[in-house]
Parts: sequence; structure tokens; C-alpha cells
Amino acid sequence: MINNIEEYKIAILEIIEELLPGCKVQLFGSRARKDFSEGSDIDLAIDAGFPIDYKKIYALKEKFEESTIPLFIDIVDINSADEKIKNEIKRDGIVWKN
Repeated sequence: MINNIEEYKIAILEIIEELLPGCKVQLFGSRARKDFSEGSDIDLAIDAGFPIDYKKIYALKEKFEESTIPLFIDIVDINSADEKIKNEIKRDGIVWKN
């Protein structure tokens, strides 16, 4: 389980699509760089084409917590992210859904 988030990818994308249909999703952070540890979270950048309302972000986090996915999922709205995070996503990001 430590390095196989692929088995959770479909479930994660289904949850995102339910609340934010048509958005783009990228994996970034330690899991994208392959320098993660067993407790590492899953960092996802979401591009809905507009700033995402905080209520939608909260609803996503709730859905992930209620799911059977055993890892913490951190969501970043790329349209509201600071330049440092945007640069990290550009450098290390792996497209999950375009």
C-alpha cells in the first residue's frame, strides 16, 4: 500500500467529479516526486477554471474522510494557490485528469 495510490485514483477522481465536474486534477508533492514515506498524504491540485468556493473544498474533504481511502488527501485550488505552490505543481505535477 505504501506506494500504490493508483488503486485509489479512480475513487478519488469519482468523488472530485461528483462535486466539481469537468475540472482538471494533478498529483503533486512527495507522492509525485516518489520521495514519500508510509504516512505521506496525497496532494492534489484542482483546476476548475475558477476559484473554488471554500464550501466545495470542505465538502470534498468530508467525502474523502467518509470514503474507504486510508490516506489523507490534501486539496489545493490551483486558481487560489500562491506562486510557490503553483511552481511546485508545474515542476512535479502528474496529470490525473485533464
